[in-house]
Amino acid sequence: MSNILVAGASRGIGLGLVSHYVQAGHTVHAVARDLGRAAELRELAARHPERLVLIESDITDPAIVARVRTSLGGNKLDRLIVNAGIKQPDAPNYLEVSPADTARLFATNALAPVGLAQGLADALADGGVAAFLSSQMGSVALARSARIPLYGASKAALNSLLQSWAAQMGTLRFAVLALHPGWVRTDMGGDAADIGVDESVQGLAHTIEAYAGRPACAFVDYRNETLAW
Repeated sequence: MSNILVAGASRGIGLGLVSHYVQAGHTVHAVARDLGRAAELRELAARHPERLVLIESDITDPAIVARVRTSLGGNKLDRLIVNAGIKQPDAPNYLEVSPADTARLFATNALAPVGLAQGLADALADGGVAAFLSSQMGSVALARSARIPLYGASKAALNSLLQSWAAQMGTLRFAVLALHPGWVRTDMGGDAADIGVDESVQGLAHTIEAYAGRPACAFVDYRNETLAW
C-alpha cells in the first residue's frame, strides 16, 4: 500500500481525498491547520488509527516540512496532494484589498504549496505524483477569473511556479500536476456549484493515479482532460 500526504485535509475536497485513500487501504498523513475545528477528520482517524496520521500545521508555517518528515518516519511518499487554499478577500474592488491580505492569498495558494513540495521532493518516490489543487481560473488562456481576479491570479501563480519547478528539476522522477477539481459544492464553491465533493474526489483520485509512473508536468481537470495554461 502507498503512503499519501494530503495537506488541507479538514473539510471539503481535502477531507474527501483523505477518506478515499484511507478506505482504499493506504496510509494517509493528513495536514490540517486546526485539528480542534476538524471534527470529521478526527472521527475518521478514530475509525482508522492504523492508517490515518494527523498533523496540525498551517501550510505557510516553515516548520511544516519537519512535521511531515517526522510523521513519515523515513518512509517514502507515493502521493503528495496539496489542497490547502483560501478565497479572495471580500472587497468591492480587488484593488482595495490590503497588501497584507493579498500577500496572504498568494502565500497560501501559491508559494507555500510549492515550498512544501520542494521541501519534501527527496521523500517522493520515483514514479510518484505531486498534485496541487489549482483551478480553471488559474488559466491565463481561458481567462475565466473576471469575477474573482485575485484568486485567479493566485492560482495562475501556482501553475507558473509548478512549471518553473518542473523545468528546474530537468528530468522528472515524479509527475507534477495542477488539478482543476471542477466547480464543487463546498464552503468555497457554494451551493450552486455543478458537482458534489464525492464526484470531484473520485475524478481527482482517478486522474492522479493515471499519472503514477508517468513523470510529466500537466494541467488537467478531475476528468483527466487537459487545460490550457
